[in-house]
Amino acid sequence: MLKPALKSLLLAVALAAQAQSPKPQAPPVPALSVLIAEARKAVPPAMPPSRLAPDLVDVTALDPSIQLDIRYATSDNFLHAPVYGQARAFLQRPVAQALVRVNAALRRSGYGVRIHDGYRPWWVTKVFWDATPPADHDYVADPAKGSVHNRGCAVDLDLVDLASGAPATMPSGYDEMSERSHAAYPGGDAAARAHRDLLRAAMEAQGFKVLKEEWWHFDHASSADYPVMNLTFEAIRDRSAELAQSGQVLLVTTSGWDAAKGSLQRFERQQGTFKAVGAPLPVWVGKGGLAWRTDDGAPPPPAGGPMKREGDGRAPAGLLTFGDMWGYAPTAPEGVRFRYRMATECERCVDDPDHADYARIVSLPSPKAPVTFRSAEYLLLPTEHYRHMVVIHYNDLRPLKNAGSCIFLHVAPPPGGGTAGCTALAAEDLLTLLRWMDPAKNPVLFQVPEALLETTRATWSLPAELKPVGR
Repeated sequence: MLKPALKSLLLAVALAAQAQSPKPQAPPVPALSVLIAEARKAVPPAMPPSRLAPDLVDVTALDPSIQLDIRYATSDNFLHAPVYGQARAFLQRPVAQALVRVNAALRRSGYGVRIHDGYRPWWVTKVFWDATPPADHDYVADPAKGSVHNRGCAVDLDLVDLASGAPATMPSGYDEMSERSHAAYPGGDAAARAHRDLLRAAMEAQGFKVLKEEWWHFDHASSADYPVMNLTFEAIRDRSAELAQSGQVLLVTTSGWDAAKGSLQRFERQQGTFKAVGAPLPVWVGKGGLAWRTDDGAPPPPAGGPMKREGDGRAPAGLLTFGDMWGYAPTAPEGVRFRYRMATECERCVDDPDHADYARIVSLPSPKAPVTFRSAEYLLLPTEHYRHMVVIHYNDLRPLKNAGSCIFLHVAPPPGGGTAGCTALAAEDLLTLLRWMDPAKNPVLFQVPEALLETTRATWSLPAELKPVGR
């Protein structure tokens, strides 16, 4: 048994050795560029289905008096580097409308709101988490759970004094990771706390709740109704203008990107609203399924998925318009109003990406005239495919090399099946459709996998009534 004096000496030596030994260091955080690259490739966690479809809107489009100071589009943030490519603030429409009411109420007190952040893509949340030391994870959202920012239902903001135009003082700076950022922090300047409490009261009156660690962060009560999203700002585009002059929509939905068979539902504008017409019709798209448009003028995809390429056997997804009708008979079928042209052995649709007439229909002087293209489709076929055929305007007006070519609405002979990239219906169904379509109403084709319909419709601000009947 050790004597007490010796025991004390050994303990002192052990403590001294421990004090002199190097303490374990936290592993270094990878460079921000590496974290961003990894986050962009990552897949958001699976979440339960949401009750409402996304409807993101630019807040300043609803109220131009709302000011923006989007810190993550600058280097003035806790990462000291820009993460967003655009200084924009998007929120779900009901959340944005509630914030407009907050701004109106605060104006009566001489203040206005200034937004630092709104909707945040999921990949950005992952970057924030990965770049933050574990000790400070209370101040960032866990990407495994998704953030309310990712749902478009959270907003970071402060106040601006309308008389001076200067930001109102607050107990801490935006994104400061300290107790001064807490919503109930009792210290600091009394005027700063009064500004903080004024903002909180106005926000809570419109259904927002403050995050206890951050006086600037407010979640809206509707957050559970919307999905976690990973859309970039660039992908949030208003495509509603493409339907503004259209009175008819052909909605084609499939069970997935690789499905060759789908359903076509007709819609017609009546008193400003699109109404479903008739029962759904079976339809076939590319044998490889669908792929997002890549032709000139194609918008950024609203969600991930394959991109259309020459020879991929996929039909273009998105919004498309129609051109002329072609057929084997001298005249169009009775009741069809499209401008009609009879196909002969001289017509070809060039699918040679290296040719000057790529993706265009050309008429040769004779069936056996020499050609300079390597490959082309005949418009007069030994099959029934093109007996009734309407050009779908995809990559034919300003062709881009390898984006895809010769996309038509045509007959799917029995027993039906996938096409080379066109959209096809049984002959009788196609005639029914063509007799209903009115070129004077600028009909539009809208093709998308059904699982992405809500996201696509909301991202592009398309009418909510465009959905399969019964859904």
